[in-house]
Amino acid sequence: MPPTRRLAAKQSQNQQQPAAVSDTAPAPAPPPAPAPSSSSSSTLTPSSSALSTLLSLPVRALRDPVGTTKSLLFDRSHFWPLAFLLTAFNLVLGTAIILRVPYTKIDWPAYMQQVDMFLAGERDYSKIEGETGPLVYPALHLYIYTALHQLLPVPRERAAQWIWLAVEQATLLLAAAVYYLAGRDRHIPQWLLFPLVLSKRSHSIYLLRLFNDPLAMLPLYAAVVALQLEYWKIGSFLFSLALGVKMNILLFLPGLLVVLFQSRGAVGTLDSLIIIGFVQLGLGGYSFFETPAQLRVYFASAFDFSRSFLYQWTVNWRFVPEHIFLSRAFGRALLGCHAALLILFGLYRWCPVPGGTRAVLTNGLHTLRGMFKPAVPPGQLSSSHLPLVLFSSNLIGMACARSLHYQFHTWYFHQLPFLLYFGGGWGQWGLILGIPAMLEKAWDTYPATPRSSALMFIAHAAMIAGLWVMGPRPPPRARIE
Repeated sequence: MPPTRRLAAKQSQNQQQPAAVSDTAPAPAPPPAPAPSSSSSSTLTPSSSALSTLLSLPVRALRDPVGTTKSLLFDRSHFWPLAFLLTAFNLVLGTAIILRVPYTKIDWPAYMQQVDMFLAGERDYSKIEGETGPLVYPALHLYIYTALHQLLPVPRERAAQWIWLAVEQATLLLAAAVYYLAGRDRHIPQWLLFPLVLSKRSHSIYLLRLFNDPLAMLPLYAAVVALQLEYWKIGSFLFSLALGVKMNILLFLPGLLVVLFQSRGAVGTLDSLIIIGFVQLGLGGYSFFETPAQLRVYFASAFDFSRSFLYQWTVNWRFVPEHIFLSRAFGRALLGCHAALLILFGLYRWCPVPGGTRAVLTNGLHTLRGMFKPAVPPGQLSSSHLPLVLFSSNLIGMACARSLHYQFHTWYFHQLPFLLYFGGGWGQWGLILGIPAMLEKAWDTYPATPRSSALMFIAHAAMIAGLWVMGPRPPPRARIE
């Protein structure tokens, strides 16, 4: 059965019988809105009615401005019309920013210098470097910037800005698709998309800096959409492409392992890991596998977990003295906190089904036959479960990171409204609106100050605590049948 049919069947099953457990956190009740119509399908592709709805909006707005506004904000049949309007607004705004705001050179010259060395024949990854230091990103990053170096007219920066605008537009649409698919069994109001076009820091990173972080997040969101549609192998492939640009994608990996095991079983999880591993091997081996030693140097340089960041550039932890920030003890404490939070969420929050994690592990590992089947029976997990686990895994990693630079804002920006709606905002309008304002203030403060870093820490801690307290959890004294 094709994935879309399986999803439709799963949705039908959920509608015919009560779910085993609610997989969403309480959120403020929106104003009354029309119920989702039967035309709201489980597929990703917007229906033809979305275009007709969009075209009819001006006339309807004149006749009934209040009702039309409510429909645009809350009615699922108006999800894509609003998403398209926001995308058009973002395109106009982005064009104005490119034309009117000066471009800032930061890492682009270094990227081009690294490309020059690669094109000159250097294949020792540890020796490829630019003015900001050695090349520390995986090979797909190098290949992308090599293509830009070769194809764009000089000066390349202006042409590249328009490419990054296209990346920003595509990322916005993919994020909207994630929200839409997550709302198949409980509609997620599309007003959550508004913050995604209003961030000064986000537009600055995408359009005025040309960092590689947006290039990593684009295939990541494409991977999430593919996974939501149950194209597991395609999703794993896209996830590995994202990882091939920048290794921050590893922050999503713990959550990915959880949802793969739940949805595909032990063997299916291994299958996805093999795909991810072979893609990484292929990306590095394509240009850096003349000898086994050369490939080892590549992986040691592209995935260097021992890298240390300068205190002067960090956006978080500026309220910590520099000698503590640079100490090994502080790094180990953050790593321990990261591991502890992942374990706690994995044990008590990421398996919101009867019996919890223990029952899921037993169901998926107790027999050889069971290892080939999903560890969670179909219909027990809500449509929001997969992105919620992935995004919360990433949030935990960012909150426990020793150093966050300004471009790292893109790692979770498009996920924040989703996380706030599903528990991170504690179900309170004040926090759902206030936490993004705190984070925007923290990310916009340059240079970072103890106060701005404290704001960021408080916002991250509040979101993680909200996801723990308000998020889904397994029902007591129950088991998977």
